[in-house]
Amino acid sequence: MVSLDRLREQILFYLDPEVEEVEEIGKYIASAGGKNIRPRLTLAVCEALGGDPERALPLAIGIEYVHIASLLHDDVVDGAESRRGKKSANLIYGNQACVLAGDYMYAKALWLYAKYGNLESIQVLSDAVMKMSQGQLLELKSLGKFIDEEDYFRIIDYKTGALFGACMAVGALMAERKDYWNFYRVGIKAGRAFQLVDDALDYAGTEEKLGKPVGSDLAEGKCTYPLISVKDLLGHEEKELFYTEKRKLLMERVLELGGVEKTLNRAKEELSEVLEFIKSYDTSGFLEDFFKRLVYREH
Repeated sequence: MVSLDRLREQILFYLDPEVEEVEEIGKYIASAGGKNIRPRLTLAVCEALGGDPERALPLAIGIEYVHIASLLHDDVVDGAESRRGKKSANLIYGNQACVLAGDYMYAKALWLYAKYGNLESIQVLSDAVMKMSQGQLLELKSLGKFIDEEDYFRIIDYKTGALFGACMAVGALMAERKDYWNFYRVGIKAGRAFQLVDDALDYAGTEEKLGKPVGSDLAEGKCTYPLISVKDLLGHEEKELFYTEKRKLLMERVLELGGVEKTLNRAKEELSEVLEFIKSYDTSGFLEDFFKRLVYREH
């Protein structure tokens, strides 16, 4: 397995822009203490299937560039002020510079795939990026509105799940698997589990561990699974809090009604499907442990 230190070193090595500001922004967000979950998943799947992780390394880094680009763009769209416990890059470098740096990283990811991958890997990554963009737009349209479970899962499957799907599919491709789209579909389930836990922690985590204020999604008008899961138990006046500045009271009510527990239980259900799929490939148990740490976490 490629070590985490080497992975992070290569993420900065391959960035290699000609314009200094792009490198500064890339290093700022890449060095902000992220867990590098997506490239690690790509490499882990490749190795579990008998492939060479070194062959998959540039493609895993490309996936991380896509993730970083999406963070840069999301923070501009959301007007974020913090990311991973630090000031968001857009506050330091400005919105325009961050959007352009994100564009560079998308292009660099495709360059890596054209150089080190194959046509199928480019199709997989492109599909994920298209879905991520649409997921962000769907989320924007949903701000300040109650949405149902179907709409919620469509948003997170696109915005989060698609890139997890790409991780697993690319890892499978680099191990010469022909059924890589099956891995893509299971990766979406893994992304669901990850995002569900994220949404639960937005209600029940701590700012110190999350690196952002608790309740920030609700404050932005996002209707996520903890609220959706207890919506039918809320009275009319309680639901009206969602449209006011008193959303903290609504957050407390969601906690009282067990919205966090319901969300974590749903995450475990999604995870169980992932674990069932990988059990025949995961002879070392590494992937099982990896996925469980995605769900059983505090930040």
